[in-house]
Amino acid sequence: MIQEAATVLTCSVLFIGMGLAGEIQRIAGVSLRILNCPKCLTFWATLAALLISRHPILLSVAVSFITSYLAMWLTLGYDALTILYNRLYEEITEKAGTSHGTKSESKTESESDSEPESERCPYRVEADPDDEVPEMPIDIRL
Repeated sequence: MIQEAATVLTCSVLFIGMGLAGEIQRIAGVSLRILNCPKCLTFWATLAALLISRHPILLSVAVSFITSYLAMWLTLGYDALTILYNRLYEEITEKAGTSHGTKSESKTESESDSEPESERCPYRVEADPDDEVPEMPIDIRL
């Protein structure tokens, strides 16, 4: 039971945190409150999973409340790590961008249009030159 609840908790938080819930709502053209709140999604998904697994109703409800509370803390931790990652990424790209230059400055027009228009994915979005990840030398010694 605990393993099932923990799995649903993790999946629910990552589902919303990674933006999959928002993307599904955008594509479907609907807005569901349950897909905007990690606590709500975790509660209902855990309750459904435990009831489908034939666990007692009161125990399933209790575990669902506990997992929804844990979802709040897991989301807080996930958001803190996201902020930390974004800060580190900005620092790395600023340092690499000033000392090495960006890849887009050295690109010629023929290199950027190497794929024929028919072979390009229609959903692919070309990145702005400012968003491009700079090449960083990696020194790996065994």
